[in-house]
Amino acid sequence: MRASMDVAERVYLTLKGEVADRVPWLIYSNHLPRGGFERKMRNMGLGLDIRCSVCKSYTPNVKIESKTVGNYTYVVYRTPVGEVYSKYRTGLTFQFRGQGSWMVEHPIKKVEDIDVIKFIVEDTVYESQYDVYEQLEEELEGDGIVTVNGDYTPLMKIIVSFMGFRNFVLMQMKHMDKINELIEALDKKYMDMYSIIAKSSARIVRIGDNIDGKMISPKLFEKYCLPYYNKYAEILKNSGKYIISHMDGRLRTLKDLIAKTRLDAIEAFTPPPMGDLPVAEARKAWGDKVIWMNFPEEVFLRSGEEIVQYTKNLLKEMAPGFGYIISVTEDVHPAHFKKGLEAVTRTIWDNGSLPIRIE
Repeated sequence: MRASMDVAERVYLTLKGEVADRVPWLIYSNHLPRGGFERKMRNMGLGLDIRCSVCKSYTPNVKIESKTVGNYTYVVYRTPVGEVYSKYRTGLTFQFRGQGSWMVEHPIKKVEDIDVIKFIVEDTVYESQYDVYEQLEEELEGDGIVTVNGDYTPLMKIIVSFMGFRNFVLMQMKHMDKINELIEALDKKYMDMYSIIAKSSARIVRIGDNIDGKMISPKLFEKYCLPYYNKYAEILKNSGKYIISHMDGRLRTLKDLIAKTRLDAIEAFTPPPMGDLPVAEARKAWGDKVIWMNFPEEVFLRSGEEIVQYTKNLLKEMAPGFGYIISVTEDVHPAHFKKGLEAVTRTIWDNGSLPIRIE
């Protein structure tokens, strides 16, 4: 092992189950504004996680129109079997002032809309765009990693993108047969998508999925998530990919089922106070899986001293620290971003050498 490694080496050694020189420390590239502060943080070991797609898609028989009225944008999808629309609230402040948007009306509002969305899914054509990944990898030069996005598992795609959770809960009581038809259509199309991804030079592939145990019960997870993780993972692992899934919610009720997935890493795992599963308990449940955690964004709201102490306590809980990656995967309040990120980065820089030893 060399005395110093770049960020990419740390991540890939961790995913291989080998020993890096330090705990990898990452941030989604779109959460880190460019400039002097960025340079300062990256010089202290913060690496970029640049997300991209090696697939592009189009729907030749769907006409898409959008219009903006005030702070709302409407997107209409017109198909031979009917039309649906989504409504987005724009101009919101998440991490960057006025640049955020959020879907406030999903396209499936009544059971008849399922057939329209099913047509759109079946009409989707996937094509490769491998050069996107290859260019990003070449430009990054080990100063982080490029991760490739797949899509949500079928049920989570329906909940997050098509129905919303409330409408799903109501509709599944009477129309689960129609929802299952849409799940089957999505799964069939995903096989095309993951076959394209499998042929790419990508090394890390993300499958959705924004899992939260308060919203997805163990019964739903076991039937509608677990088999699909493992199905898609089999395709991707046959070509040597590492498979991760974005599970940023409360996971205690799902921990034993998550252990049964073929995922290499649980990405965006969020420990308390925002999550409900302590690091030690997650490690016991998941064995050799890499815990690729999201640093809880609530902690960024605290004083600098409190942030440092939380980070040290987190590192102590991780000790000796093998099999962990720490990352910022969610938006941080803009008024607290620099203060918080610098406190965490300095603390990991000072205390994140492996094996971790903090008194």
